[in-house]
Amino acid sequence: MSDINNKESINFNGLNHDQKVNCIKNLLYSKNLISALNIILEKEKKDLELINIIIDCSSDELIAKKIKENLYLNPDSSIKLYLYSKIISILSFYNKKIILKKLFDSLDNDLLKQIAIYEYTNKTEVSNSSEIFNKYCHKYKKEALEKLKNSDEEILELTMEFNKFNNLTNKKNNKVLISLIVVVVILLCSLIGYKWNLDTKILNKYKGTILPGIYLNDISLEGMNYNELSKLVESEAKKIMDGKITISNVNGSLDYSYNDVGIEVTPSVEEEIINYNKNISRFKRLSMIKNNKKYKTFKLEGSLNDEKLSEFMKKLSNDINKDAKEDSFYVDKNHNVVYDGGTNGFTLNVSETKKEIESKLNKLSANTKVEAKGDIKKVDIKYDKYKEINKKVSTYTTYFANVGNRGHNIVHAASKLNGTLLMPGETFSYLKKVGPFTGNGYLPAPVYINSENATANGGGVCQLSSTLYMANLYAGLEIVSRRPHTFAAPYVPKGLDATVYSPTTDYKFKNNYDYPIYVVSYVSGNYLTVDIWTNDKALGNYTYEPYSYYSNGGYEAYLKVFENGKYKTQRYLGRSKYKAH
Repeated sequence: MSDINNKESINFNGLNHDQKVNCIKNLLYSKNLISALNIILEKEKKDLELINIIIDCSSDELIAKKIKENLYLNPDSSIKLYLYSKIISILSFYNKKIILKKLFDSLDNDLLKQIAIYEYTNKTEVSNSSEIFNKYCHKYKKEALEKLKNSDEEILELTMEFNKFNNLTNKKNNKVLISLIVVVVILLCSLIGYKWNLDTKILNKYKGTILPGIYLNDISLEGMNYNELSKLVESEAKKIMDGKITISNVNGSLDYSYNDVGIEVTPSVEEEIINYNKNISRFKRLSMIKNNKKYKTFKLEGSLNDEKLSEFMKKLSNDINKDAKEDSFYVDKNHNVVYDGGTNGFTLNVSETKKEIESKLNKLSANTKVEAKGDIKKVDIKYDKYKEINKKVSTYTTYFANVGNRGHNIVHAASKLNGTLLMPGETFSYLKKVGPFTGNGYLPAPVYINSENATANGGGVCQLSSTLYMANLYAGLEIVSRRPHTFAAPYVPKGLDATVYSPTTDYKFKNNYDYPIYVVSYVSGNYLTVDIWTNDKALGNYTYEPYSYYSNGGYEAYLKVFENGKYKTQRYLGRSKYKAH
């Protein structure tokens, strides 16, 4: 860029708007235009004030005349477009991207189009290299470049002129007529020859290759030679044969290979593409090159091995046919909670499903989906409320001598507690669930009554309530009502037991989760276990750990709270004081 490094510096910061206008007018009138613009634009800021002043000054008659004379511009030329061209060029040279973007954003669509056409038709450095310019103006490029070509309308006009002269019968003008005809014919032939040669050059770029607008599935084949096409077809066919066909029905979906089904990919599409590409007319070839759109899409097609397909339909029937089975909820032999959603009945319609598979042969892909046809028998869902229970979030086990009436009572109580379902917000009562202890299958066993050894129905059930209490603490559940024993129990840490006595002393806890709770309790040999099951999202990232310690004749109990395995805080559970035996 001329004079780019030979410029003086002016401090515009100290000038008001009128002073800036006078200064810029002086520069535009007294200096070479490029030098003046370099001086001004070096100080331009994001507000575009100086650029706007330059454009406004171009309306000044003296300045406009000076610019046109010095630059030898045509009197009808647009000074504004010329100025915008130079401003954009200088901003691009100085890499002032932010200001350049601001400038383009400030222009209305009509002016932006005029500038774009000016730049593209003059093939400026900016139009060839500036990413920012092309981002804003590329949509006008085609229209601009068309202005550089001889249009069909111009050729038609020349042809009509030729016919006009050919019809003249005035003998006095024969010589002039013949001369004009010769000129018109020569000009017409030159234009036609020029356009033919230009089009031929364009067509030669695609000689021996696939034209634009031709696709294999979603892959553009533009510019590929026939050897590359062959490799692509082979590759795409392999992808399909290495893929799968997914057959779905009311109970889900099953995946099979194309070989399982008896489908083979036919390679004839390669020959079809080549023949189509070779037999396109000159006019259509030019149209396909100039227009950016899809003209023809070819699909890889398949063929069926009838014997294999028949065998597959037998296999599919065995795989997909199901008897209706209602949903269920149960605890398995390992004491795990299981929800079975059941199965809808389905009987495959072989002939209709076979038709569905055959219909996919003309549009195979690496993953083809087929909806199996058949008879459906939907089942009713009975255990919706159990669906969310999928994880054991806490467990606690205590030891006891599984003999005599006390052992019997513990096993019996565990069987009553087992299977307890507690919905969000509900409160559990041990006495209501496990009691009453008079009759109801319980036997007399040792207990403490008024601090004295005694025998009563249900002796031993406090071990289950204490085991449940510990499991609840490890699950972080809300304790509503809990009292310690008169004498310390040997099966849980001191301060972490829970006694019950009908009808006055109950143990209660609340389901403070957003999900249902399912309690599993069972005896294995001499061990009593309580598990708390709920949804795997119920506790979030929290875990809990109860502990107690002796202090001033009693035991202080706390619950540690951990988040993502790291200690966060603790909750006070209460104080327990026991009598000595």
